[in-house]
Amino acid sequence: MKRFFCLVITGLLVTTLTAGCGWHLRGTGSVDNVSSVHISSQGRFNDFYEALSRSLQANDITVVKNATDAQYNIVILDQKYSRKTATVSVTVRVSEYQLTEEVTIMILASNGQPLLQRTTLSTERFFDFDENDVQSKEDEANLLRREMRSDLIRQIISRLDAVANRSTTVPGPDATEG
Repeated sequence: MKRFFCLVITGLLVTTLTAGCGWHLRGTGSVDNVSSVHISSQGRFNDFYEALSRSLQANDITVVKNATDAQYNIVILDQKYSRKTATVSVTVRVSEYQLTEEVTIMILASNGQPLLQRTTLSTERFFDFDENDVQSKEDEANLLRREMRSDLIRQIISRLDAVANRSTTVPGPDATEG
């Protein structure tokens, strides 16, 4: 019984310490001071746009169609994906690829004022390539690309949260002047 009591106390102590220091699982943080966002993008219905919209909505942020109705505007200026040879084998065949995905964004206030200047966010992954198993390696590359996209979306949401916390004096679109 004494051992059980010690385990319960230890569990409560660890939980209290981790919660008290602000630690949380990746992707479980909340975005404060942001209620609505408009996403400006040339590829309005590509995978990246859709994934960003879903992630914002999962953080209780409404994605609106009209920029004037939004508290913030995320402008996706450019998006690039590259796949380069990272290493070659002694037989001069590709043995490893480097995948890089970049997105260039700006974040604007509802009045059009830039809150985050043109910023390029990037992520990269390496994966081994086996020419004898091309299909599974292509599947692995696609999985890595989805992970990279998720990483970029986390970076965007983190920047949005930082901008929102830094600019709490910027009124939202429904604020009235008086």
